[in-house]
Amino acid sequence: MCAAMLPRPSSAMAPLRCQALRLPPFLCPAYQFYSAHASSHNGKHTRRYLATHAEHSRALPESELHKERVVILGSGWGGYTISRRLSPKTYSPIIISPRSYFVFTPLLTDAASGSLDFSNIVEPVRDPSAKVDFIQAAARAVDLKKKTVLCEATVVKSGVTETPRTSDEERDTDEGPEATSKQPMEAQRRWEQGETFEVPYDKLVVAVGTVSRTFGTPGVRQNAMFFKDIGDAKRVKRRVRECFELAVLPTTNPDMQKWLLHFAIVGAGPTGTELAASLRDFIYSDIMALYPALKGIPQITLYDVAPQVLSMFDASLSQYAMETMKSEGIAIKTSHHVQHLRWGPPGASPPHEMDPKRCLTLTTEEEGEVGIGMCVWVTGNAMPKFISQSLGSIDAFPTDSVHSLDAGSTPPAKIEESSWQFKKAPKTGALLVDGHLRVQLQDDAGHTAVLRDVFALGDNAMPETGAPPATAQATFQEAKWLASRLNRDDMAQTPPFSFRNLGTMAYIGNERALMQIPHESTDGGTRNKLLPEGIKGRTARLVWNAAYITMSISWRNKLRVAFRWTLNKLFGRDVSRF
Repeated sequence: MCAAMLPRPSSAMAPLRCQALRLPPFLCPAYQFYSAHASSHNGKHTRRYLATHAEHSRALPESELHKERVVILGSGWGGYTISRRLSPKTYSPIIISPRSYFVFTPLLTDAASGSLDFSNIVEPVRDPSAKVDFIQAAARAVDLKKKTVLCEATVVKSGVTETPRTSDEERDTDEGPEATSKQPMEAQRRWEQGETFEVPYDKLVVAVGTVSRTFGTPGVRQNAMFFKDIGDAKRVKRRVRECFELAVLPTTNPDMQKWLLHFAIVGAGPTGTELAASLRDFIYSDIMALYPALKGIPQITLYDVAPQVLSMFDASLSQYAMETMKSEGIAIKTSHHVQHLRWGPPGASPPHEMDPKRCLTLTTEEEGEVGIGMCVWVTGNAMPKFISQSLGSIDAFPTDSVHSLDAGSTPPAKIEESSWQFKKAPKTGALLVDGHLRVQLQDDAGHTAVLRDVFALGDNAMPETGAPPATAQATFQEAKWLASRLNRDDMAQTPPFSFRNLGTMAYIGNERALMQIPHESTDGGTRNKLLPEGIKGRTARLVWNAAYITMSISWRNKLRVAFRWTLNKLFGRDVSRF
């Protein structure tokens, strides 16, 4: 704990400030202790910000201190893209993220199914050719008045590449697979509490993304697997091989074999559909050659509450996907409602203790209990705790950061005395930004203040001018647009951001894919009759391959992906278990 990195209020106000900053419970005692001793250094109130240096990170030379510092929260599609596109002559970007890499998420399913190495789809945030600084930490609070971000280091924190396994109520943050502030993990993981420090900003970009939404379904958060990051994909790949090894043990009976080799995927959007298709190829084309005694037993089932898969596609393409996947042996269970997920075989009496050597039981309203070896949950997005809790009410109105204020005839003094909070979308809880992706504040009287130096983009933000789809394509366009506006300093002269649909693709198995071609004109007018509804089959698969090779960030990974796909054709996929 680095006490010198924390703000210095009076000791009497420390408990209130601790609540206002939304600090996790385990940080409050240290913060109050620091507040009580902050003025003991000969009465001097010096300020230290970064853990690596008093005024700037060691990755940036002294000569660049005159540039505007753009602090970017998150290293996903939004944060990574904007950090690489900001002008190095004008800005000194710094990424703050719990993970030290960017994931090319469209190919995450290929990595989970052995078609690619995990290193083929990641890009390091630290890059000698990019003038971007980086601190491996998680943002915990933002002080709009002081223009600082309170962070906690996550360098030695376990599981930051995996979705948390415990329920929301048991976690203070969204990093790590376990709840470190609850028994029995509290004593074992005390070392994971990172040092806290403040990072000042001139401009702030919030691009922390979302977390998996479980809709409160009992047992899902604790027992299902998720598919958001590299750690999640590794667990899926390992569990598939694990189930096959368990199934061939001499002690495994036929019923348990059937249950262990039943793989359920909940969520029939692009991610769930592609994962089901990729696992089908992996199992039937590669793994079954190693387990001939299990022929005919493995099963993949795709569940969704919607009446069809890939509902964002045209009805004809969606129907083609369902027919193709069914013909390839994937069971499609649409209009199904998952009610419970637990360990143990169907019909087993409680207690249902975790036992990865056996199967799980998935309960649906339509089918009842079904034995499965793995459940991957890929439906729904929810706001991370940083958005839902830390970015709530604010302690002091940031007058100097306000771009515009819709206050009517209310006197300025009354405005500053009002209770202000971040403006959010009512249903999703995402930050409600204006058309130029600027974060907004709102008070109890309905007044709105637009901030000139705080922006939000990606799935954790929703533009009032029209929300784009929650896709990597939309986030990439927002980041590219915002970087251009900041580089040209033409925010006031530029129309609001507008999403341009370039099409949607999905792999459906056995070297077949879909491509939804946008039918709207660039001005949002009538349907373009010259374009077909879409491309499907093996032709779409060629387009899919070419598109994702082209979209891969570095030339190193472009070549590695193409080379690995070629090797797969010759020698098969990687079936190692590690």
